[in-house]
Amino acid sequence: MKARIIDKSDVLKIVDSLREEGFKVYATFLNRGHDSTFDLVTDDNKNDIKLHLPNPYYPPKRFLIPHIEQLLNIRKNKEDIELSENIDSTRKAIFGIRSCDLNGINHLDRFYLGGKFTDPYYASRRRNLFLVNVVCTDTEQDIDENCFCLCADTGPAAREFFDLQLMDLGDELMVVAGNSKGEEFFKFPYFKKCTQAHVNKRGEILARVRHQFKPNAVCWFSAAIRLITEGKVPENTWELIGNRCFECGGCTYVCPVCTCFTVSEHSGPNGQVVRTRIWDSCALGGFTRMAGGFNPRKAIHDRRNRRFFRKLAHYFIQRELSVACAGCGRCRRVCHGDVGMPSVVEILRKSIVTNQCNSKNG
Repeated sequence: MKARIIDKSDVLKIVDSLREEGFKVYATFLNRGHDSTFDLVTDDNKNDIKLHLPNPYYPPKRFLIPHIEQLLNIRKNKEDIELSENIDSTRKAIFGIRSCDLNGINHLDRFYLGGKFTDPYYASRRRNLFLVNVVCTDTEQDIDENCFCLCADTGPAAREFFDLQLMDLGDELMVVAGNSKGEEFFKFPYFKKCTQAHVNKRGEILARVRHQFKPNAVCWFSAAIRLITEGKVPENTWELIGNRCFECGGCTYVCPVCTCFTVSEHSGPNGQVVRTRIWDSCALGGFTRMAGGFNPRKAIHDRRNRRFFRKLAHYFIQRELSVACAGCGRCRRVCHGDVGMPSVVEILRKSIVTNQCNSKNG
């Protein structure tokens, strides 16, 4: 990988260059309510872009899989059926995407593009997407008690999957190109030569940042994978988790890795039929309901154990080459019942320890 240095005062020139190259740039901003978000960069808001801030709740996967999107327009024309696909080929750039979300997109790539069949809607958006990663180095802004990218091996600095990566070194930023698309931007004169001193400083900062993560139960992550894969989680533990779930679907909607959707068709204008894809969630009661009305997973705990089996079981890890969790901690932030990934890992740990103690005493 090639690296360059840029003065922090010049960092927005990268945004300018992306816009000049024809990209719609979405960057991280801090709203009035102190919530962070990805929003479209304009001439009016460009100077409000923030490099360091809490990771936005709403994941950037929506730039690849919109919450709601029209897939097809179907029209009957005399004796023929006309199908017109609504494929988006807009060039977009995400400026400020975190390392955990990069890994989420990489997982989506393998799901939508890596199998026998590929999703043409996803493929077009992915082909036209440019990713500028920001390494989490500000322990006051970037990292909180819910982050567990160290356990998921996704951060705080991504090793791949980006086009450009920005690393804050103080008054300067190290810019690393992850591929030839990123290297093309090094032609601009605001980049300077990177020295060994810069590389050493990067290593020192990352070593310090890694020690700032708050220790929590998610470090038991690998053991949870083993227990779920081997089917050793007691049924009453899944019932406990299910009883705490409000069935709101929030954990799915904020997860940068979840892939589930439903497809519906409805009448449109001029006699058309419109096929629409919408995000779906295993937390919702109708998720597994069949056409005849039968629901094999009507009980919420049956859907909760399926969610974590899907994310952590070895079968899916082997099939998709990664755990279906990026370690971002969003599920824990939004869950009213406190059954996001970190809490579930802790519940599994305690239940196994309790059962072992009871069996010994019995």
